[in-house]
Amino acid sequence: MSNKPELLVAPKNVAELGLLAEAGATAFVVGDARFALVVRGSFGERELKEAVNLAHSLEKKIYLLVDAIYPNGLLAELAAYLQDVKYLPFAGIRVADLGAYMLVREIMPKMPVQLVDAMMLTNHETVNYWASKGITRGRLAHELTLDEVLEIKNHAACEIEVLIQGVPLMFTSRRKLVDNYLDFHRTFGKNVTIAEDGNFLFDKERDLYYPIVQNEHGTHIYGGNDVCMVDNLAELLTAGIDSLYIESFTYQTEELVKVVQLYKMAVELVAVDPEKYSKIGRALYAEVEKLQAGKRRTDRGFYYKPTIYKNQSR
Repeated sequence: MSNKPELLVAPKNVAELGLLAEAGATAFVVGDARFALVVRGSFGERELKEAVNLAHSLEKKIYLLVDAIYPNGLLAELAAYLQDVKYLPFAGIRVADLGAYMLVREIMPKMPVQLVDAMMLTNHETVNYWASKGITRGRLAHELTLDEVLEIKNHAACEIEVLIQGVPLMFTSRRKLVDNYLDFHRTFGKNVTIAEDGNFLFDKERDLYYPIVQNEHGTHIYGGNDVCMVDNLAELLTAGIDSLYIESFTYQTEELVKVVQLYKMAVELVAVDPEKYSKIGRALYAEVEKLQAGKRRTDRGFYYKPTIYKNQSR
């Protein structure tokens, strides 16, 4: 393996960015909550400037996230925002909405653009279509098997990013579904309240809680378990996956720093001592499980299970 992949994470503030860089993160995602679907921490223009300056001083990459789903009215605000921040030397801008993509192309024509829709990039033809339109990276859909990821990477004409740790996004809607649900029940006199530790869908059969985030961009439902691939990185790295993404919004700072340290160790071992990695990989996984004790369980996501995208003819 000639090049190590990027280890990518979203900090909640500038101070945490510094801690994560020290722990081993090599790239960061920052954004303003007005224009990003879900953010760990909302960065205003002053914080963005500080974050960019710190990342550059540490020789790390930093990307701007504007991946909301945009109605017409919000596009004008996004255009003004991009005008305000276009002087900042980001390594790229991350979008999921094609209207946002068009505005970035118009306002910041030389800026690399990454497509990070969590559900739509499921095959190499789609990836390469967007590569032909100027997209420099695609973050693959979360519900893909490892074989499908490797096949896409083998044919991809741009960089490929995958989720390797954290909670995967399953569904998003611009509607305020939680508020609508509560209003409906209260109309009929039912006393429905929200748990202090957040909103969840509970699957009794699987004993899983699916986190629900409601914000100004609507409602977002996440998977019941956290993906953890800390002991199964070898094939991804050998295939040349360009960026390993850690979804961070459910973690406290100390937990996230430890997670990044574990993944840094894993990436280093795959590169220099794969035999040792194969021996201690399970111990690394156990360390992640220990961090999440009493919170969310971990699994492999869809990397080793069939999905709706599987070719049924095989």
